[in-house]
Amino acid sequence: MRRVLALFLGVALCGALALAQWVPHDPIYIYGDEDFTWENGVVGGSGTPDDPYIIEGWVIDTLGYDYGIYINNTTSHFVIRNCLIRYPQEKAGIFLSAVKNGVIEDCAIWGGRVGIQLLAASKVIIHRNAVGYCDYGILISTGSNDNVVYENSIIACGLPARDEGLNNRWYHEGKGNYWSDYRGMDRDGDGIGDSSYEVVPDRYPLMEPVAELPPEARPMRTLDLTAVEERGIVALAPGSLVRLTAVDVGVGVDKIFYRLAGQDWQVYSEPFPLEGAAVIRMEYYAVDKLGNREPTKTLTIYLDAAPPVTRIVPGDPHYYAPDGKLWATSHTPFELIAEDDSGVAHIFFRIDQGKWQAYEDKFYIPGPEGPHKVEYYAIDLYGNREAVQSVVIWKDDTAPETTSALEAKEEESPFEEKPAPEEARAAQPPPGRPAPTGGTQEETARYKVSLVQAELVENTGVGSDWSFAVSLDGTTVEFTPSSLPLLLYQGEARELWFEFTATESDEGTPDVGSAGFALTPPWSLGSYTVDLVVYEDNVQTAAEKALWRLKLLVEK
Repeated sequence: MRRVLALFLGVALCGALALAQWVPHDPIYIYGDEDFTWENGVVGGSGTPDDPYIIEGWVIDTLGYDYGIYINNTTSHFVIRNCLIRYPQEKAGIFLSAVKNGVIEDCAIWGGRVGIQLLAASKVIIHRNAVGYCDYGILISTGSNDNVVYENSIIACGLPARDEGLNNRWYHEGKGNYWSDYRGMDRDGDGIGDSSYEVVPDRYPLMEPVAELPPEARPMRTLDLTAVEERGIVALAPGSLVRLTAVDVGVGVDKIFYRLAGQDWQVYSEPFPLEGAAVIRMEYYAVDKLGNREPTKTLTIYLDAAPPVTRIVPGDPHYYAPDGKLWATSHTPFELIAEDDSGVAHIFFRIDQGKWQAYEDKFYIPGPEGPHKVEYYAIDLYGNREAVQSVVIWKDDTAPETTSALEAKEEESPFEEKPAPEEARAAQPPPGRPAPTGGTQEETARYKVSLVQAELVENTGVGSDWSFAVSLDGTTVEFTPSSLPLLLYQGEARELWFEFTATESDEGTPDVGSAGFALTPPWSLGSYTVDLVVYEDNVQTAAEKALWRLKLLVEK
């Protein structure tokens, strides 16, 4: 009889969903496989791979609750589909903890703290969702591995995403996610950004959103009138819904009265929108349950559409040269300080075009002496993103040296041919004859090109037995990453073509990849990056591949 009743209820509910796209539902809390029930929003399924539990068609308001949908400690297969979760102000819209085998798709979450969060969750697919106006978009927290996130739209979130797990993939079959703060280009018009999204490793960011937020979606901010009264100023996102709260240590607050820009007084009952001017003046007061009325107070609200402004601050030792160059050592700490009216959500930086990383604390400049480029930007709480800023820092770890030598001994390149003794004698002027004038070595600019780093930044199963070589002008030299730096060329600027090769020695056919680097006069000084990709079995469509990142330095 119980099965018959459950079947009847399921049919009735599916009929209701057919009549209305969404049905209101209280927040859903599931604490184990046995909690996948009709009372907890399950409209079908048995929890198997072919027949997963279905949670579908609900609209959930989370004001006053920790979560919209909370699932913990399950292994059954389930799908959360086509749900609207509004204003998860406390913790998260959808939160999966110690969960396997879940799918979240075609949902919209907006106006809260965190859109979607995984904690110690694995084999979860997050697909075709829209997450907007949250402090954090999608968080993959510690212990969450082997999850796939693709074709989602992340819109105006303070920190769009974070990945603290292992083997999580932010794309599938050549499609990543739409990020409203992505600044890359799409030169070939295929709808995929030409460069990766730097906050998380999304190699195929989408240029247009696949999933859309509903028209009523907007940011929400709670104003604790007790907390803001001392400053009297607050910054909010344009179009925000404002939620007012107040505290009374006695009998408690009965009502809050407010008015905007001198209009009529209103009793606060529900969040209200901010429209129009960039600066809004709000007056308010609260009345407790005994009728005690506080004095009228004023709050100035700025609508923040401006990005943060970030500056880099060097510690000691450092030196600003008269020509404007900033000099530092390997032991010089650097700080990034960002300022914004509404508050900074996160700062990102990278060194010498390496991997973007979140700024947490002071950092130091790695690598050899010479110029190093530091790039950085910040995102505020409302998703306003600063343009990428950059600075060149010149690194000097060498102490001064006093010497009586008239000429410094030059480094030797393995590619340079030394003149034979006869040729060397022929090049010298006869005794008593002056050296030729014009074009002397002192008047000719000389350069050196060095390979300073070879870093394995990705390996999805190619192997670990590596060898390397570089060719120039028909000469090939082998090297290892531990043997760097390696002087590749020293002399006048001319056309050069370096061919780098990486080989992984399999039992059968070795996996080989190559990449070239060209220099054409006039040369530009600084560091350059060469990406060298090696595919398993030398098949360029193979999923298993390795990426070596080589760094070259051109100095005068």
